Amino acid sequence: MNDLSRPQLRLIIFYEWSCGTPAAETVTKIGKVFGETTVTDRTVHNWFARFQSGEKCFEDNDRCCRPTALNNDLLRDAVKEMPDVNMRELETLLGCSHQTISNHLHDLAYRRVLAKWVPHALFPYQMQACGTAWDESLVLYNNDPQRAVWIPRGEEPPVQPKANLHEKKCLLSFFWDANGMLYYELLPQRKTVNATTYSNELAFLALALRKKRQRCSAVHLLHDNARPHVAKATQAKLQELNWDTVPHPPYSPDIAPSDYHLFRPLKLFLKNKRFAKYEELKMAVLDFFDSQSAAFWKKGIDDFPERWLTVVTNDGQYIVD
Repeated sequence: MNDLSRPQLRLIIFYEWSCGTPAAETVTKIGKVFGETTVTDRTVHNWFARFQSGEKCFEDNDRCCRPTALNNDLLRDAVKEMPDVNMRELETLLGCSHQTISNHLHDLAYRRVLAKWVPHALFPYQMQACGTAWDESLVLYNNDPQRAVWIPRGEEPPVQPKANLHEKKCLLSFFWDANGMLYYELLPQRKTVNATTYSNELAFLALALRKKRQRCSAVHLLHDNARPHVAKATQAKLQELNWDTVPHPPYSPDIAPSDYHLFRPLKLFLKNKRFAKYEELKMAVLDFFDSQSAAFWKKGIDDFPERWLTVVTNDGQYIVD
């Protein structure tokens, strides 16, 4: 059983530090004798740092050896080195009270916030280049949002079932430019895009361009490197159409015009709507496209160079809007 007091534990840590024992080995040795949960790696590292700075006090109640003033440079270095450090660990590391550290963090304009989620961590090789993505999105038959309700204190909130995402959704594939929507296809349920589907879509897109953009002399197609886009059939179709494509490395959703400009308004347009039939959903999507002004489409493309610059300036990391 672990009946060590904190001063006793710190004395043992001091002994191991004095003997030159590494922090990790110190944790292991203490755990074998007094139990694995007796002390954590971070606590040992913190006390090693304090002993290294010359502190030799092990007591709690008399605040011995605590400085009357906190060095802001030490505090700033501590939070930069360990951004997730908590107040208790800062107290142990710097030998100051909770209120003193809190006041100094406020003076340094530091605040504690939750990190924002991104799809996944990017490795350096994934951030060397960026591009835009092919425009596709899942649209749902049931677009009920999660409800916020007022209830009496102590009462359990009501339940709300999530939409069945495995059955009631379709894949929307579309192509657009600064002047508006060129061609779109809402695939039936459970149907996905393969090389044949995509090649057919390119053929329909070519017809739409000849009809809607008669003065267009060259086409620069922005799509990603998904399998249907790099398949032999697709490459043959692009060669037949004599279209240029913009290279698109993986992991670059932040610079796809539909991702940063189109998808969010589309989801908001469909919010709170329910559709019983495929035709109803297709009509709603068409209504959204038709309801957008010329300025909306133009802005999505005009923002593209600035979006590229932001990604480059951000060293390829995700943009958190």
